Amino acid sequence: MKVSELPPGRLLTVGPEALLAEVAREMRRHDSDSVVVMSGDRLVGIITERDLVRAIADGLDPQQAAAAVVMTPEPATVTLDEDVSVVALKMMSRGVRHLPVVDDDGKPIGLVSARNLMAVLDRARS
Repeated sequence: MKVSELPPGRLLTVGPEALLAEVAREMRRHDSDSVVVMSGDRLVGIITERDLVRAIADGLDPQQAAAAVVMTPEPATVTLDEDVSVVALKMMSRGVRHLPVVDDDGKPIGLVSARNLMAVLDRARS
């Protein structure tokens, strides 16, 4: 099964200057556990719930700290033609649970989460 056959994952975007409090509000509003950070039309990072928890635990003020401070820069990505088993291995080897899906020009068009990937793989086994 290819990534293109998966249900499309919601893609939320913020700019690198967005305050962490704004990022958290966006994630809550859209019931999302990650956002991609864009500078113009270029993917520059990703922020997950885990990143926000670490930032708060480290004492960063979410009303003052910008997304660029806590984002994972230049995250690994996947393409629509990648096999989901390769995507699962990519996630495991990097210790991540979210990967942006990019088009041929490298522009983010979706998101693959480990939760969604496992649900699809589980249904395929049944």
